[in-house]
Parts: sequence; structure tokens; C-alpha cells
Amino acid sequence: MNLSHWQSTALGLLGFAAGLVLHLRWHPLRRHLSDAWDCLRLRPALVACTAGAMLLAAHFTNDIETVYALHYLADWREVIVPLARDALAHMAMLPHALLPPWPLACGVPVLLMFLTIRIWRWPYRYGKRRPGVEQKFGLLMVTLLAFAWLGLEAFSLRRMLPEGVETIKLGMRYISNAVAVAIMQVWLVRFVMAWERPQKTDAGGDAAAALEQVFARWQGVARLAAFDLLWMSWRWWQISTPQSIGAWWWVELLLLFAALPVAVAAVPGTFWQQGAAALRILWRAAVPLLLLSITALFIFILTLYTVEMGRAACAGSPFWRMIEQPLSALVLAMLDCWLLLTALLLMLRFGFSRSPSA
Repeated sequence: MNLSHWQSTALGLLGFAAGLVLHLRWHPLRRHLSDAWDCLRLRPALVACTAGAMLLAAHFTNDIETVYALHYLADWREVIVPLARDALAHMAMLPHALLPPWPLACGVPVLLMFLTIRIWRWPYRYGKRRPGVEQKFGLLMVTLLAFAWLGLEAFSLRRMLPEGVETIKLGMRYISNAVAVAIMQVWLVRFVMAWERPQKTDAGGDAAAALEQVFARWQGVARLAAFDLLWMSWRWWQISTPQSIGAWWWVELLLLFAALPVAVAAVPGTFWQQGAAALRILWRAAVPLLLLSITALFIFILTLYTVEMGRAACAGSPFWRMIEQPLSALVLAMLDCWLLLTALLLMLRFGFSRSPSA
């Protein structure tokens, strides 16, 4: 039977999707996948916020979007390798950055202001001992610098800054992005922990309680932001030099420290103790996470292929492009949230000798 490229591709996608549904139906981690879906179903705002952040990032960043040609996508032998590479990189980055940090990082100065005010007014709520004068004024100076950077960002929208000032602005933007990523990492883990051990019935209470726990762990969040700045700089270097070998090392680094946000959010102590706890969590949950990774890799390959197919089909029509962009962002956001929540549940349930206290 002679089939065209479109017919063979459509049949391949249908077979792939059917096999994936059957795979999930008898998946050994189906209870955890179902629990993560239930959590996501009760909190659809998380998906909407993630999709909105993706659209904002696509609008405000200057990254050149690569659009595959339709005839290239019709040949699976040509497209499967780059799709698998993109899916693996996406999956490795997911535990570290669910939401694109820019332009959400513009809200970091406001969060720092709230943190500074609350530590000054209720110091024992955010530490076992009263913070010293140097810590208080250090937080105040960081907050003022963050607002100064925000002013530079607003001023640069209207006129061009001098080269030296522009360099300072971009450096502070990278730091703010890392802080935003760290805040989101710890907040999401505490949000999942609040869902597993609910103390309030409404989802808004869980979100507020998770943010309060992020404030209480502000020193660990700051150290986590330094680590995030490291891998984000590595990623920037790897994109700037495509021929380098940094891409695979970058993926391995992110996979190795996938449990670090969980340790910062759930384990007290120094950053070295939290790093050791992250390795223990990863070791204890290695088998479930490996099973989830295999499933997630195929899900992301199928999803990225579908998104690229829709993007290529709508490339010549601005109207259909306006429809395709939010739909693709919504689908990717839903899958990202679902699989990341599943991974967090696995690390929280298998990674500790007993469940960490909320």
C-alpha cells in the first residue's frame, strides 16, 4: 500500500498517541500521575499563568524562532533526532524553570520589598534568631538596587541608555531572572506540599501559605538563585557557541540537581546540607523518576512535533498564527505542569525516609 508523507505521518501520530494512552493506562506510576492531574485540575490558574508567561516571554525576548518546513516535518527519520534533543533539554530544564523568568522578573523588587518589611516587623517569624543589623540593611540595599534596576528597565523603553549603563542593566536583569526562578521553584514545591497535607480548603490559601514559606526560607532561596544564575549563564554561553560541547554537560547538570529545589524547600540547614539531601532524594527516587522520564520524553517528542507542525502550517497566515500561539502555549503549559507536579510528588514521596513536615 503506497501512502503519501501526510498519510503516513497521520497514521504514525495516531498510533503513537494510542500507544501512549495505553501506556499511561497501565503505567506503574499511574497513581502519582493521577494525583498530579487531580492537583492540576483543582488549580487551573497554574496552567493559565504558565501559558501566559510563555506568551509574554515569546513577545518580549528577541530569540529568533526556528520554523521547520512542512516537507521536513513529514519525514520522521529527519526530524526525530532534533525533536528528541529539544525534548530532552526541555525536560531537563523543567524542574528548574517552569515559567520563563522574563519579564516576570520585574515583580522581584516588589517581593523583596514585602520580604524586607516583614523581616523588619516580624523577625522571629522568618528565623530562629533576630537578624542582625547588617542583614536588615543588606536586604534594604538589595531592595533599593532592585527598584533602581526596574527604573532603568522602564527608562530604556523610551530612550537608549549609555553603553555602560546598559551593561549594568542587563547584568542586573540576569540576577533578577535567577531570583525569580528560585522563588518559583521553592514556591511550587511548598504549594505541592500544602496540597498533599492541606490545612486550608481553598487553593488561594495554599498559594499564600506557600509564598509565606518562601519568605521564611529567604536565605536558602538566595543561595538557590546563585546556582540558577550559574546554569542560566552556562545555557547562554552554550546558545552563543552552538559548536561547543556544553549542551550535554548542561543537561546532565540540570538532571543531577533536579532535586535541589525540593531540598531547599523541605530540608532545613545549610546549602551544603541541602545539596547532600538533594542527592539522597535523587538516589531514593531514581527508579520512579527514570520511569517518568522515559514516558515524559515520548510525550514531549509527540507534543513538540504537533506544535511544530501547527507552527509550520500557520507560518504564512498572521490570523491563524494568532490562534496557534495561545493554543500551543496552553498545551505545553498543561503538560509541563502535569509532569513537573508528578516529578515533585515522586521526590516528596520516595525521596525521604518519611514525609517531610509541611
